[in-house]
Amino acid sequence: MRIAPTLQGVLLAFLAITSLSACGAPQGPRIRFAQASPSQLAAAEREEVVWFEFKQGDAVPMVFLVKGIVDAEADTPIRLTATRDFWVVSFRDGRQYFSFDGRSLYQGEVGKFGLFLTSSDQGPATGIMLYIGRPQDAPPELR
Repeated sequence: MRIAPTLQGVLLAFLAITSLSACGAPQGPRIRFAQASPSQLAAAEREEVVWFEFKQGDAVPMVFLVKGIVDAEADTPIRLTATRDFWVVSFRDGRQYFSFDGRSLYQGEVGKFGLFLTSSDQGPATGIMLYIGRPQDAPPELR
């Protein structure tokens, strides 16, 4: 069956509009990070957009680094445990966003840190608290 060019254009425009409005945020593969295989993670590097899913209770090793005017690196990985469901949405060009609902990207302030200067029996000591999440859920000491 052949469709008239005008009707074909209208149908293509309709499909484009409905597919864009249905998507909302950029779509790509969704990978549960805590259960991902090395081959899944390698394949994700070739994607334009990847949604890395974290479920409440998921625990993964995290290497802790601080770079800039100070340098710090943990000798061994620390344990990162998700306290709620969320997604890290990574773009091939390096952009990263959070999603708290699995549908929309959050571009507002999602991180805040506090540098604590104190002392112990061994002398001066520092601590860093890094908060990642919605601003209204931040602990009082970082508000």
